[in-house]
Amino acid sequence: MAIYHLSMKPVSRASGRSAVASMAYRAGEKLTNERDGITHDYTAKQGVEHAEIVLPEPDAGTMGVNVDWARDRSTLWNAAEFAEKRKDARVAREFEIALPHELSAEERLEATREFAQELANRYGAALDFAIHSPHDASDVRNHHAHVMMTTRQVTEDGLGDKTYLERENKWLLAHDLPTTDMQLRDIRQRWEGIANERLAMAGLDIRIDHRSHMERGLEIAPTEHMGVHASQMERRGLDVSRSRLDEDAARRNAELIREKPEQVLTIITGEKSVFDRRDVARALHRYINDDPQEFRNAFAKVMASPALVELQPERAHVVGDHATGEIELARYSTREMVEIESGMIESAQRMHGAYGHGVDRRHVSQAIERQDAAIQRSAGDASARLSDEQRRAIEHITGPERISAVVGYAGAGKSTMLAAAREAWEAEGYQVHGAALSGKAAEGLEESSGIQSRTLASWSRGWDNDRHPLGRGDVFVIDEAGMVGSRQLARFVGEAEARGAKIVLVGDHEQLQAIGAGAPFRAITEEIGHAELSEIRRQRVDWQREASVDFATHRTAEGLAVYRDHGNISFAETGEDARGQIVRDYLADRDERPDGTRVAMAHRRADVRAINDAIRTELQDRGELARGEDAGALTFQTNDGKREFAPGDRIVFLENSRDLGVKNGMLGTVEHVEAGRPGAGPMIVVQLDGRGGDSVSVPMGDYQAIDHGYATTIHKNQGATVDRAYVMASGTMDRHLTYVAMTRHRDGVQLYVAQDEFTNAGRLVEHGAAPFEHKEGNSQSYFVTLENDKGERRTLWGVDLERAMKAAKQAPEIGEKIGLQHMGSMPVTLPDGTETHRNTWKAQDAGELAYSQLERRLSRSGVKETTLDYTRDFAERRGIAEQMAIRSEMEIPREQLSQERAELRQDRDSTAEHPAERERIEDRAPRSSQKLGADLAQDLHADPREDLAADRQQHRNPFEGLKLGRGVAAEQPEQGRAGEDGPQQAEKQRGGMFAGLKLNARSSPPQERSERPEREGSLRPAPAQDRLAERARRQSPLEAAVDRYVRAYQSVDQHRREGLPVLDMQRQEMRGAGQQLDQVRDGMNELMRSTLQNDPQTARAMTELSGRDRVAHVIEGMKRENAALQDPNVRAERFVNRWQELQGQHQQLRGWQHDEARGKVEGQMDGLTKSLERDPQVESILRNRSRELGIGHELHREQTVARALQEEMTRGQRLSRGHGIEM
Repeated sequence: MAIYHLSMKPVSRASGRSAVASMAYRAGEKLTNERDGITHDYTAKQGVEHAEIVLPEPDAGTMGVNVDWARDRSTLWNAAEFAEKRKDARVAREFEIALPHELSAEERLEATREFAQELANRYGAALDFAIHSPHDASDVRNHHAHVMMTTRQVTEDGLGDKTYLERENKWLLAHDLPTTDMQLRDIRQRWEGIANERLAMAGLDIRIDHRSHMERGLEIAPTEHMGVHASQMERRGLDVSRSRLDEDAARRNAELIREKPEQVLTIITGEKSVFDRRDVARALHRYINDDPQEFRNAFAKVMASPALVELQPERAHVVGDHATGEIELARYSTREMVEIESGMIESAQRMHGAYGHGVDRRHVSQAIERQDAAIQRSAGDASARLSDEQRRAIEHITGPERISAVVGYAGAGKSTMLAAAREAWEAEGYQVHGAALSGKAAEGLEESSGIQSRTLASWSRGWDNDRHPLGRGDVFVIDEAGMVGSRQLARFVGEAEARGAKIVLVGDHEQLQAIGAGAPFRAITEEIGHAELSEIRRQRVDWQREASVDFATHRTAEGLAVYRDHGNISFAETGEDARGQIVRDYLADRDERPDGTRVAMAHRRADVRAINDAIRTELQDRGELARGEDAGALTFQTNDGKREFAPGDRIVFLENSRDLGVKNGMLGTVEHVEAGRPGAGPMIVVQLDGRGGDSVSVPMGDYQAIDHGYATTIHKNQGATVDRAYVMASGTMDRHLTYVAMTRHRDGVQLYVAQDEFTNAGRLVEHGAAPFEHKEGNSQSYFVTLENDKGERRTLWGVDLERAMKAAKQAPEIGEKIGLQHMGSMPVTLPDGTETHRNTWKAQDAGELAYSQLERRLSRSGVKETTLDYTRDFAERRGIAEQMAIRSEMEIPREQLSQERAELRQDRDSTAEHPAERERIEDRAPRSSQKLGADLAQDLHADPREDLAADRQQHRNPFEGLKLGRGVAAEQPEQGRAGEDGPQQAEKQRGGMFAGLKLNARSSPPQERSERPEREGSLRPAPAQDRLAERARRQSPLEAAVDRYVRAYQSVDQHRREGLPVLDMQRQEMRGAGQQLDQVRDGMNELMRSTLQNDPQTARAMTELSGRDRVAHVIEGMKRENAALQDPNVRAERFVNRWQELQGQHQQLRGWQHDEARGKVEGQMDGLTKSLERDPQVESILRNRSRELGIGHELHREQTVARALQEEMTRGQRLSRGHGIEM
């Protein structure tokens, strides 16, 4: 967390200060106070990085009048002095703010300028700010700004009325305005927002918090900012006892940290669930003075705190099978956060296994039919209907489980699906409630689905006051669940569990990330599974739907490329030019389609404000919107300053109000404005969007949370749908914000990019050949000289620059803006035979460079972590794996095994008396099913056949000693499959494969099944009464692990069959499922992957069966594969097949352009050869098949197959590289 400091103090004559003297010092200038004739000369002052005057923008207090006179510093502050007559008058107000040292000088300047501009607009005042750098002898992080504000509004003729900040509370309350304290709180909060936006834009995972420590329940003393007087003393060489803290406060903090180190951890987990030691160090630097020993002691105390939990130890960073040399720092959290998130998951697990909220299928079918009919009426198409995905999602969430989830891409029809589900729930007698994080999202949920909804905060307050409790007859739907933090969502899951209600989570964790710490929606969906809506329905054009899928699946660059190819990304030289394009396009669409819907959006509030002002100005110039009171417009005081509204204006509500019936983010159109009449204050009458023309009268004395609504922030548009969208790009955006912004539209979206924000291009000054560094006698080289906006020049030298300049799409001309991108280096041989490397470059014009930077910035990930991502590492090291149900090994006492054998005999006797129907899996599966299994396993894991022979000498049966539930197939005799595949008989096992296992009573041996032939290729599930008994039985650990794996597999399978990319979440779930298998018994994950690739019957079961029937058949397949793997002939055959396959791939990847892909194949081949060192039986068999492996000579007695293969690989690598150089 970065340092937060904002203080405000008056510049008052009563304390002997003057505005002229104060600003002269802060700006480092020479100014004369004309009131007393004293000249204040601070031109020798050091440390002033920048000083600038900021005035209100048009329609922000000045009402468009010319106030340029105030841009002169001497004129402005002398006017401030002469405007006050009292000898104790306040002549200015000063804000002192700490600037995040993590930002660059330019970023700190932009943040300060934006803050000053917002104050100027809000109060109609003039502001003068100066940025100071840290003194060499002080804290090097002490970057700060002094922002001086006039106490009166600036007008064309001078300074006018006092600003609202200078008024007494009595006057403010009488005029229905916020008190001084309320205004200050808003100012502090706004600086937090500006600073955090800039930190995000810089790609920094830190933020500041405007709340006091007391408000956050912390005892630790906050830092004290180095004030102006302390800085003066320090620069004069005087002793300054405080830098960030006085000695007493620092000592108290050190003592408190020794006693309560969890206070520091609380500060950190306010924003992230998982952190590393750098986060701890950053937090401590704020509260411990510069004594190194004191810091080390405090750091050690925090790291040894019982509240701290190490989730993952420090380890080497590995890519594929190779270490990169980098170190991944250990990951930590707190016990509180672990308990919150693990408790939430445990509640979700219990609720997912608890049935009782099912809906009769008849009600579900009727609800779907009614929704189909509504869609057909709306579309005018008799064939229109809910998609198959939507139907599956409806059936999923109306199932009996007490918790369920739906992950849906933006525009995939979640609202329509929920509308049908609501009808089904209500037909069954349930009461359906809705909730969302924001008021606008709650309003959207209610409008689109008919589910009465409120914000999550409103529900929490009601429960705190024993109002609106949930009950067993309730279904609670949370929309946009991906934006909810762990602490908040944990409460709602816990409340639903305690009250017996059902909770349904709907969202998309790829859109805007959780506001608080953690990513609980992702964690819950990974645990309990989910229905998925990936078929985009919002966009009406195919290529736009495909691009939406790109944005939803982390392929931001591909999505942007599609829109660029279709001309939907516009570049302008400056931000002002880009905003001008938005205004023209927005109004052109308004003229062409007056009944259509549209929105302009940006991430930064400053951009939103500028777009709103520009659109209003254009409408006023056209005569379509009133300007000034004489024309019917009125100016109102809002929370963000004065705003003029007129009939026809677009308006946005920024806070929830139950009295008005409006929610944060709602939009409307102004119908009428009133200045006030006897007994009533000023009022705006607004027609709300989306309510059938409902109007609301807004009393401006009571509700001031409004602004112009032509443009709004991206956050306020999540969940919205319009015909056309106009998006202002900014460097603060990441892939999640981009995904939301680029998927709000039905018909079209245009992205506007300011080149000056996304490039560091320079103007071309000179280029050509010359002696290196222009020194006579040096060898000839090529140079390019560029000049930045500050007039600074930089010259680059390099032989390849000449080629790069000639290869540019358009030959750069002197004066043009270009960028030079370093592309790496390539090996070259000099005339004297010396081998070296030469830098390679690419010359790009400003547009190309801007696009590449846009692509990079908008593709950044902001995904949050949870402690659940590290549960296994944590549990195994802390020795609590058993309590957390993730034991790596299942040990069963002998007494228990004897008891289970006795139960097994009873089960078999019962089966003989009451034989159940059996299923049979055919020996052959469609070739496509076999290939699918192999493709999925290769994509999601390292190839399982690379290490088939690992640890074969132990020949351990992974099923040995496991207690299986009754859903696992019955004990079978050895089927002899391995023996049929090769001339040698499979090795004899030490014991029966399923010795000691408690098996399913309704399964029967293979010979019993063969007596009941079925249709070719068919798979039949168990009878209904058996399935009911199965659902009532608790799954064994192995069954649960296999069930999770096959569910994850099916999710990936569906994406592959539909031609969609595999999501990170799906990959994580596959990895988690594999880990769960290994926790049951080491090697189970490897065996599962091998089974999917090599056992066709299992591939059939994965696609044709479901539920516990599928689990039973998969476990049978794993047993068959385990038996096959014991036969060295089978392992040898698979080795040959895999080696030949890799050889073919390697031969097709010749040339330098395939270096990376070829390296991966070579890594797999190397892994195969090493596996032979651990499997002498396969090594022996392969000696007779060396020709099939591409070994072109007879093997010597001392030469191993592995060594020969490695020699062949080395020879092939040389040939491939040589081929590449020739090209």
